[in-house]
Amino acid sequence: MGAYTAAILMVNYELSFWLALPAAAIVSGFFGFLLGTPVMRLKGDYLGIVTLGFGEIVRLIFVNWIDLTNGPMGIPAIPSPSVGGYTLTSNSDFYYLVLVITVVSVFIIRRIVQSGFGLNLLTVREDEIAAESIGIRPTRYKLLAFTIGALFAGVAGALFAVTAMFVSPDSFQYVESVNILAMVVLGGTGSIAGSVLGATILTVAPEILRFISDYRMILLGLVIVLMMVYKPSGFWGESKRKRNFFGKTGGYQDGNLTAGGSYGQVRGTGRG
Repeated sequence: MGAYTAAILMVNYELSFWLALPAAAIVSGFFGFLLGTPVMRLKGDYLGIVTLGFGEIVRLIFVNWIDLTNGPMGIPAIPSPSVGGYTLTSNSDFYYLVLVITVVSVFIIRRIVQSGFGLNLLTVREDEIAAESIGIRPTRYKLLAFTIGALFAGVAGALFAVTAMFVSPDSFQYVESVNILAMVVLGGTGSIAGSVLGATILTVAPEILRFISDYRMILLGLVIVLMMVYKPSGFWGESKRKRNFFGKTGGYQDGNLTAGGSYGQVRGTGRG
């Protein structure tokens, strides 16, 4: 959604990248909110099925809405962004663009995670019944988390559009969603550093394994299955430290409450 929003605004309406970027984030967040409102009461596999189904519906709309999206031919010739009159053209230019926006995004996400809102999200994730018993509305917080995630996905989509200079429905097939999920599982859920690590591994590994191209996807699938069985927290899973009002330290190690941890009297100082 974010990639097409940015591409349409920049190509059809000649909007600059720096205006198309927040627009893509807002549009993606809006549709994330619309999707999340009716489905956030679902849990587990059902929620995953609905979100994947919605992604496929959007892809089919992009294929058939030719007047807006140019159908299966996609939107080519997306203009490059400019910074202070300098137009980004080389790979290194785009690398630094993506790096800067990624650093800013990680900073914002860390601030969210370490805030009281982030602690409430952690409580909802660990035990919805316990969260509801202390006045936290799980559905509301899950919807907000879903919307924020869609917003940042819109930012990523806008970056993809300008770096590839071309978007088409083939760029957003079901397998891409699976790859993103695999990156999170492999790196470690609940960890920003783990997500970055997982993305790096699953981007570099297929290139390294080109000499066994016929079997590399089987090998990667096997590695992911083994990780889920023997190390479900991933390579760099969440490891949060909590400090209560009495100065004692404790928290979660791979989902387990450690000594000194407290559900009620804590403030997050988490890593990743």
